[in-house]
Amino acid sequence: MKHNKEKPTTVSVDIGLFIYLQEKVCERKTKTEAYCNLLKKASENFVSPILKNRNQELNINQCHVTITDLSVEWHWHRSTVRSFLEKLEEYGQIEIIRLPKSFLITMPVGINGNANATDTEDFGLTNKLQTVLSNWESDNMSTLEAGEKCINLLKEDIKHFTEVYQAQQTDATGNLQQAKEAHFKIAKQQYLESMAIAAYRKVIRRSANSSTDAMVQFYDNDLDGDSSALLEASQVLAELLIYGMSSSLTNETSQTKAQFRNLLDAYRSLLAQSVGQADHLWFA
Repeated sequence: MKHNKEKPTTVSVDIGLFIYLQEKVCERKTKTEAYCNLLKKASENFVSPILKNRNQELNINQCHVTITDLSVEWHWHRSTVRSFLEKLEEYGQIEIIRLPKSFLITMPVGINGNANATDTEDFGLTNKLQTVLSNWESDNMSTLEAGEKCINLLKEDIKHFTEVYQAQQTDATGNLQQAKEAHFKIAKQQYLESMAIAAYRKVIRRSANSSTDAMVQFYDNDLDGDSSALLEASQVLAELLIYGMSSSLTNETSQTKAQFRNLLDAYRSLLAQSVGQADHLWFA
């Protein structure tokens, strides 16, 4: 018997069905269970407890998590969690914004059974932008050339969306402009985020060869190897680096304030070396 050629099929189901289909075998989650867990987290705008005080605004179908929290909950090794997320990203099932020590994950799924391909389809804009911007970061492409390529990618994304929408919607004329505006808003956000993180990486890497000894000595001698104190101190340093000030230092002595400012070069070097070791921002 001759079989028909397999065609891509999209199935729209309620998240509750995924939860129902899970079979609990042991404490260690299967890949299906892990995926369902991410779906649930995204639908509930879940934020890892350790990140509660960051005031990160979440959009629909987003969650804010850390590799460590997921590895503990799923009973997986951290590297396994990271590989799994990267594979889901490769398949277009999630979009990841890599933040210092955490991931902001978006699940591109439909809502209330009204999903269609243009609502959920990933046209790969972020990955295409990253390809161009990585060349710019490493000085293999001029700012002018990179800028032109990026804006062309954004235009191509909108054009592709329009073509797909018109092909799938029978009433495309009436709703096309509204749909394009909604898609453009999302695409522009991806565009701006990609450029912001690329510029950060390009600049921070200049400090990669600076010494980190001051941070090592601070941890060993001043903090006496106290990891909780290191986290607090690191947050103060991050605030100084980003905002130029930290409320945590308001009531501290001028000597303590000077000490933290003197640590900035070493802290910046740690960040630069972390970026250099990975091809993306992740410190989790």
